[in-house]
Amino acid sequence: MLRRPLGPHRPRLCGTRHQRGLPVSISTPGTRTGAFLAVLAAVLTVLVVIVVSSPRPVGTIVTFLTGPWSNRFALGNVLARATLLILTGTGVVIAFRAGVFNLGGEGQTYLGALVVTAVLTGTDLATGTPPPVAMVTAIVLAVAASALLAGLSGWLRHAAGADELITSFLLAAAVIPVGDYLVLGPLRDSASNLIATRAIPESMRLTRLLPPSAFNTSVLWSLLAVAGLWFLLKWTLFGYEMRITGYNRALARYAGIPVGRYTTLPMAFSGALHGLAGAFLVLGIHYRSLTGFTGGLGWNGIAVALIARNKPLLIVPAALFFALLDGGARAAVLHNQTTWELGSMVQGVVFLFVTAQLLARYSLRRRGDKTW
Repeated sequence: MLRRPLGPHRPRLCGTRHQRGLPVSISTPGTRTGAFLAVLAAVLTVLVVIVVSSPRPVGTIVTFLTGPWSNRFALGNVLARATLLILTGTGVVIAFRAGVFNLGGEGQTYLGALVVTAVLTGTDLATGTPPPVAMVTAIVLAVAASALLAGLSGWLRHAAGADELITSFLLAAAVIPVGDYLVLGPLRDSASNLIATRAIPESMRLTRLLPPSAFNTSVLWSLLAVAGLWFLLKWTLFGYEMRITGYNRALARYAGIPVGRYTTLPMAFSGALHGLAGAFLVLGIHYRSLTGFTGGLGWNGIAVALIARNKPLLIVPAALFFALLDGGARAAVLHNQTTWELGSMVQGVVFLFVTAQLLARYSLRRRGDKTW
């Protein structure tokens, strides 16, 4: 049996490169250089886009680079964005390290937000229960709902051989229009002109750390999630066997490791973290649900995970980097008459380059390149 003591040990793998699957957690000097070059290329491309699209390119670039640091409000909002990206990035990493892929993060985040909103505005829990109990109950339900949604894809992968990329994407894509219907219909605040639900009670909102910005106490839970994943992967038997499964499923089966468990549970944990991000999006920032308000958190979490090279301790700086890019784009749009699509361009360019870098490595591996 392949049972080693707990500790920070990396499994020694056997089998062909093709049998190992996509070992996205491997880090070598080449991958570190590739990640740095991908990020550098993305930043340079964004600067070129600004020069081409802005009537005041110099002022726009200065604002892009300094805007996120310019005042307490801007910095706090960058940190608030990074807090949510830490959660979604951590959710992506735990799935990647198990050798599965969660492409449903956007829908899972939206589902978590909707569950919290529905529980705290559409039930008697908000009025007949102490605020801390109501908040915890809503968060648990949101996390459970998103975990079930993602875990179903993992179970289908193990039980029926269904590709979890497709099932996770399709299941989450089905959630979004249903959520929009709820926001536009049963949950909509009829007393407001906004296309949004009723606001949650003030007693059930997270404390803001840098008012008037949206930065709040959810950052503590985000950092705890990163620390928990690091401990899980490095010091527990569960994490060790999950890494074995992610590296080489054939070896894991031969060693008696329950591959189904390490396919379904990591997907469920991934969904749970996305659901938690959605819950904090409501409890700490918007205080209600709106159509499309997740703003690419699920997709950007994939970019954060790739920038971090699926290393838990690199998720925080990767999320901060991505949030700074987003904050710089927003500042440039507001102050320099730049196209409103600049923020989406920034996110798309970063995602494109980090994904291209990963796919290039994967292509080399499939051809049996010895440098892999």
